[in-house]
Amino acid sequence: MEETHREHTYVLSFNTNAQKRTALRVIRAHNDRRANPHKYPALYVRNNVHEAFELAAPGEELWALDLVTFKKGWRQGPHATPSGGPSLARGLIFSNTGDNAQKNRTFHFLNWHLMRAMPGVYHDSFPAVAVYVCDDAVMNSIEARSALNDDCVFCAPESKPEDPLELVQPAYWITRKLEGNYAYRELMVETRGNEERRKRSRDHKDQIVPYLSQYESVEDGWFVSGEGGHGEHFDKDSRDRAEEYARVVHAAWDGTEDEAAGESVD
Repeated sequence: MEETHREHTYVLSFNTNAQKRTALRVIRAHNDRRANPHKYPALYVRNNVHEAFELAAPGEELWALDLVTFKKGWRQGPHATPSGGPSLARGLIFSNTGDNAQKNRTFHFLNWHLMRAMPGVYHDSFPAVAVYVCDDAVMNSIEARSALNDDCVFCAPESKPEDPLELVQPAYWITRKLEGNYAYRELMVETRGNEERRKRSRDHKDQIVPYLSQYESVEDGWFVSGEGGHGEHFDKDSRDRAEEYARVVHAAWDGTEDEAAGESVD
């Protein structure tokens, strides 16, 4: 397999069955957006007001899901931290193929939606339900492993819509705003050193989280999906241009251009 197109394997850590179900819904949403991008509005997202917006587009389809339990050790337990890898007791392992750009899209999409779906799961002051590269250290820390049925996240591509204007979707610009939790700051008063703060944080992680999340969403413009969820954005005053471009995409859906589609939009 070429260096630019290879298999990537990921691990997503979690603790509870409820977290597992939510994680599987996020993976399925990733695959459905990959298979049927025209069904969804475009999401441009950022983690704070100082970042640039980035399109939350999926990578290639995710498959080969395994459920794992980790051994006690540095990846899990009192000395673990999500900044260094999966730190919770259980995990999902899965794969897809593609280049580094699509791998980065996979990470970005999954981690954005996981944090939004489970904003209160912290460990050592870091979001704990997250996606990492499944490397040798992860594989060596697995205690038990079983395969899951890929049907739980498989999404078949939808047929070509009859109306090209169905390809025109609104674009949303979403800003995540994190602010410190006053109750958490109170908890840390008079602690000395990182280890004492970490211990107190771990002892209260289910009751008090270090950060509170808020989201600001603004609808602005139109998006016409292309292959793999990519496409073109048009500002709110350019609906006619968006529809013209949608007709071009629709005509080329099966690989043949319709003369009536006209030229592509610059």
